[in-house]
Amino acid sequence: MTQSVRAAVRQALPAIAEAAADVDRSGAVDPAVIAGLHDAGFFAMLRPKAFGGLEADPAEYLAVTRELSGACTSTGWLAGWLGVNTWHLSLFDVQAQRDVWGPDPRTLLCESYAPTGRLERVGDAFRLSGRWSRCTGIHHASWLMAAAVLVGDDGAAQDFLVALVPSDDYVVESSWNSVGLRGIGAHDVVVSGAVVPRYRTFGWVSGDQLGTLPPLYRLPQPTMYTHTGTVPLLGAAQNIRSALRPQARSAVDPVAIALGDLELSVRQIERNLDELMQCVRAGVTPGNDRVLRSRRDQVLAAERAVAAIRTFMSHSDGRDAEDALVERVWRDVQTAQTHVASNVEQVLALVGRYSFGMEVDDILW
Repeated sequence: MTQSVRAAVRQALPAIAEAAADVDRSGAVDPAVIAGLHDAGFFAMLRPKAFGGLEADPAEYLAVTRELSGACTSTGWLAGWLGVNTWHLSLFDVQAQRDVWGPDPRTLLCESYAPTGRLERVGDAFRLSGRWSRCTGIHHASWLMAAAVLVGDDGAAQDFLVALVPSDDYVVESSWNSVGLRGIGAHDVVVSGAVVPRYRTFGWVSGDQLGTLPPLYRLPQPTMYTHTGTVPLLGAAQNIRSALRPQARSAVDPVAIALGDLELSVRQIERNLDELMQCVRAGVTPGNDRVLRSRRDQVLAAERAVAAIRTFMSHSDGRDAEDALVERVWRDVQTAQTHVASNVEQVLALVGRYSFGMEVDDILW
């Protein structure tokens, strides 16, 4: 089934690539493109089988996202994040999943994991208020998953939760006017006192809870998010390579090295995800060494992609007709690289501390 999804998406890539300049100018991806990705099965890849999904291998999902990004970085980034939010909802209480997918399995969600909201207990429910920035794809979504701090009666923070609210409970304020990724619609969202049932909140999943989920949803929780923030950069690098066609004159030529780095990144990501999936399929929680290696290789893949793009640009044969494409993709890459998933120094500092036997309590990010 996932091969048929990939084939269907590939048929749409020429039209997506042709529309990329319009996406950049208009600041939006056409809803018809999102509908086409639905029809292709892309957004079903990470959805549970119980709601008509495929529960696809994560590497396959990321490979399709990478190809989408190779046609249009904004479209790939937008689709990738809308799809990965489906994965997160699959960790919520089944009743919350029914609320979203029961009426329509094609329903999409937006998420902001920055804890800029406030939750207060109201009987057996919560009251949510706050503002969340950079909510990618909010206009294509019908629900929001918003991170918030749970506060007690004394105002002190007690916990960190993610609350699920329908579109009737939030207001979108247009704010996304970035240099790159102009089509992702990462606008601000405001919630003012929405009542959230307890089952529509999500905290940290315990080992006992994870054991009841299919293997895909037992991956370390940041894995899908951090990789979704990297593969669009790899796709963008392939786009620049195809446009400029830089030539490698020897095995040690900068272009050859850059191409090798891109291939290395893809293979490392595939290997790491495969090993993580082998662990969870066997009922084993991946250890810190495996999770950190995956995070290290993922963040270095983002850095290699940007370096490869620079190399391709400096060793091109001067295709003036592609100047507009290169300029647009370069802006997209600069914006994408600011995401927390691409914070190389932070991740390598964690890897270094762990390598020297120091405690790593912020291994997630």
